[in-house]
Amino acid sequence: MTRNIGKSKMNRLTYLWYLLWLLPLYLLGMAIHMGAIYQGLGKTYEQGDSYIADVVHFEIKQIAAQTNGSITVRFTTEEGHEITRKLSQPIQNAAQLQASELMPVRYMEASYQPIVLVPIYEFHRKMVLMNLAVLAASLLITFFIALTAHRFASRKLAARDEPQQLIEIVDS
Repeated sequence: MTRNIGKSKMNRLTYLWYLLWLLPLYLLGMAIHMGAIYQGLGKTYEQGDSYIADVVHFEIKQIAAQTNGSITVRFTTEEGHEITRKLSQPIQNAAQLQASELMPVRYMEASYQPIVLVPIYEFHRKMVLMNLAVLAASLLITFFIALTAHRFASRKLAARDEPQQLIEIVDS
């Protein structure tokens, strides 16, 4: 009877070789998304039209260990279109907006971030910038981990092409 030891281990390494880049790719996608939000915030604030929005609904939710809020604003554009949007906010932003019935907003339909709440604009941009910094650090760390794992898997897969060591069991 002859057995091939290590074949299932090599199959796992093959999967690892392909899958190890998923986390860095996901983090890269998140960084691109956050960068677009950061740029959209600035573009809307600087080039958007100013309106006074009615605060239609305000809610703070406590779910397990996280707290967040949402604010629904409604305003009418110069063209006569009524815009109503529910905007999710972290608790730091929501607490600042809690007592407001009217809210100054900047609106630019063509922006990645079409509505900017003026009272929390600076804080929101700083928070997005901080998230970008954390994502950049995470991306850098996971890239080096993935690179190390990729090299390890490549060496093991290259060793697979060499003649396999067979163990022969002889019944006596």
